[in-house]
Amino acid sequence: MTLTFENVECETVLPEITRHCDQEVIDRYAVASLDYHPIHINPEWKKRHPNLPGGEATIVHGQMTMGFMATVITDWSYASGGKIRKLQAKYFRAVKVNDTVTAGAKVKEKHFHGPGKDYLVLDIFARNQDGEAVAAGTAELLLP
Repeated sequence: MTLTFENVECETVLPEITRHCDQEVIDRYAVASLDYHPIHINPEWKKRHPNLPGGEATIVHGQMTMGFMATVITDWSYASGGKIRKLQAKYFRAVKVNDTVTAGAKVKEKHFHGPGKDYLVLDIFARNQDGEAVAAGTAELLLP
């Protein structure tokens, strides 16, 4: 069944994704994002600065976590023509090297504004392998 604004119900839970974040994944993201801060890519530097987020471990870029949450939405809606209109999140704790992040979303609201303008509001989240929230927020999704 093709997703449309009309056939999506509030409280619909989107399929979750899980991503393991080893140092190679973090390093590749640093290259893609041009963010080479040592908090992300230099384990020796990070050990000398344990007072920073993540303690002695390097940490994942916050935007990578945001990307995981966005992927949940695009994996679910892109083939049907879904377009993310807005994405915002707050970060609660650092994702450390070798953490596994699970991201998900749930339809919270439907806004009726006419063809091509109707949109969904989704609650989005990311948690680590211990079930601790690392980020949460909302997204607005246009669906045909």
